[in-house]
Amino acid sequence: MKKKPVRGPQQTFFYRLVAFFSKFQLSYLYRRHRHRDLITILYLFFSGMVALGTITLMAFLTNLMLLFPPLGPSAFILFYTPLSEAASPRNLILSHTVALLSGLGALTLSQTLFPAFIETAPTAMNWPHLLAIVLAMGTVSLGMVLIRCVHPPAAATALIAAMGYLDSLIQIGGVLLAVLLLAMEACLFNRLLGGLPYPVWRFDPKIEKTFRSLAGHPAFTETRWQKLAQKTFHRRQA
Repeated sequence: MKKKPVRGPQQTFFYRLVAFFSKFQLSYLYRRHRHRDLITILYLFFSGMVALGTITLMAFLTNLMLLFPPLGPSAFILFYTPLSEAASPRNLILSHTVALLSGLGALTLSQTLFPAFIETAPTAMNWPHLLAIVLAMGTVSLGMVLIRCVHPPAAATALIAAMGYLDSLIQIGGVLLAVLLLAMEACLFNRLLGGLPYPVWRFDPKIEKTFRSLAGHPAFTETRWQKLAQKTFHRRQA
């Protein structure tokens, strides 16, 4: 009686299914497709749309403040240059947290020095407002640099907090929750849909050489004159 041949893992249906869908991941197309910019733009369009659409839907269903302007540029960085240092979950979460602390701290100080400032609207321009904005921008910039969690959109979060748009703990918690949701979506999309070595927390500088444009660095392309110089050099060597 003949023995049935042992099927390896590469012959299973699940393995072939995963191998099929992996050909549509960003990492696969990025290495093999010559139109890398087009592939990246399409990935940015789909991922950014789904990520912010999901948060918008949750904000609508829960009636929580999960949407605020800096969330848009943060999503752009996370999905256009997902392997850059600014796109790491650590930089995203810590920078917005520092921004909230800076903005709320500057606002509290201004309200303490100028008690009448409490009754003014966030859009009113006066000296207490100016003091709060200046202090918030200075402290958030210094904080991101010292902690090494630079994420430029977080500066706008500090500005929003310093101007007094976040006037309750529920709103502050909604901002932090939205940032955490965006970080989770970035980890899910960039790893599953993108097939990229997206960090779970901290930026890994070793991946910059393989994915230069996705790490925020321009891809190296030789000009016509550089190619001509290379040909001339090789001819002289021969």
